[in-house]
Order: sequence, then C-alpha cells, then structure tokens
Amino acid sequence: MAALQQHWKNLSVSLANATLTISMNRPKVNAMSIGLLSDLEQAFDHASKNDHIKGVHLRSNFSSTFSAGLDLSDVYEICVKRHRPTIDKLVSDTINRGATAPLRCSKPVACSLDGHAIAAGIVIALACDYIAIGTRKPFRIGVTELPVGVPFPTIPLEIMRHQLEPQLAHRLIFDANIISSNDFSIRCERSETPDDLSRKWLKMMCERPLKGFQITKKKWRSNIIKLISIDDEQEKKDYFDAITSEDCLQAMKQALKK
Repeated sequence: MAALQQHWKNLSVSLANATLTISMNRPKVNAMSIGLLSDLEQAFDHASKNDHIKGVHLRSNFSSTFSAGLDLSDVYEICVKRHRPTIDKLVSDTINRGATAPLRCSKPVACSLDGHAIAAGIVIALACDYIAIGTRKPFRIGVTELPVGVPFPTIPLEIMRHQLEPQLAHRLIFDANIISSNDFSIRCERSETPDDLSRKWLKMMCERPLKGFQITKKKWRSNIIKLISIDDEQEKKDYFDAITSEDCLQAMKQALKK
C-alpha cells in the first residue's frame, strides 16, 4: 500500500476492515485534472483485482468540496492547440474511464457526498453503488459544461440519465442550474456524518457473498459498460468541432478569468 500511495499523487488511500478508502486530495477543490482522473482509474482497478479488498469508500479530504469538476485549465490548454488525437484521448479515454471508474469496479462502492459537486464531480458520485449525502450544511450541485459550449459526452450523460429523474437530469444538464443539496432528489441516505453511513453500508455488503453482487451490478450497468467499448468516430468529430470552436474557446477563457 505504501508504494501505491506514492503513485497516487492526488489521492489519500487507506485499507481497513477489507474496505479501501479513497479520499480525493487535490488542492484546492479536487478539480479533476488528467492526473486525478488517471489516479482514480488506477485505484479502483487495484480494488477490483485485490482479493483482500471487499468494498471501496470514495470521499473528499476537503470539508467544503467533493469535486469542482473537470480542471478547465487542462481542457483549455489541450483544446487551444486543436490537436485531434490529444483531444480524442482526453474525452474517450481519460474522462470516460476516470468518471466511470466506480461503475466499472467489481467491488461495492459507497460515496460520501458532503461538499460541492460540480459537473464531473457529480457524475463520478452517481457512478457509485451507494451515496450518503451530508446534511451539516447545504452545498451546491450542478453541471456547467453547456454554458462554455462543451458538449456533454455520451457516457457521463447516460450515467446521469440512469441515476436521476428525467426532469432533474434535464434541468441540470440543459439549463445548467446549480441547485442546493437539499433539493437534490435521488435514491440516497442523508446524515450529518455521511462517512458513517457509507462505512455501515459497506460493512453490510462485505458480510455478503460477493459473486451475486458482482453479477447483478454488471447487469444493472450493462448499457453504460457497453458504451465504454464503442469507438464512435462521429461523436469524436462532433466533440472536436465544438470544443475547438472560437466561441467555445473564448467562453472557456472568460470562465478561467473569473
């Protein structure tokens, strides 16, 4: 575990009672850089392959923020160069695989959501099997891609469509509304101490035979898992054309100045 801890530069990890706790730890707001997304994918892949790990707990090390979403400076720096292979890799590989890491994990995954969760931040929470929402104080949840002209990739879109009521998903994605966690209607449990709820759920899951859970999870997420393996050239082209347009680049540049 010590060697792996060194490798995951943007995470704090610990293993106790057969549960791997993954705490996002990228200052200041867990903006999802290429490095953080890659670390998340590797950590969840490690959990899937390690027989000593029976469950995974995803959380943030920052009390006010779960994740502020994709690191816009990373995205802008890549897009302004208009290099198609690099952009294709960012969207089809780095973002899709990082955001779906909890979904693809073969072990039960619980998420403690106790701070602002924006864009990719809420997507990765929704990719978990169980969500505990904190009630100490309200926090913000939203999807902010469209205001800067960034299309919503198919796989994150399907995760939101699968997990949320249609009206709420539409409101978040198309209207780009930022809502309070108090108004976030979703199948979850709420507590002032969401970490306790997550650990309680994982303890229950770890006491059950794993194989039945694994088969059921794979079936439950099958439509999204199939999409990950599809190489859609038209989607890549559409995404590239949109994200490298002058309007989109200017909107991202203005957002970065704020």
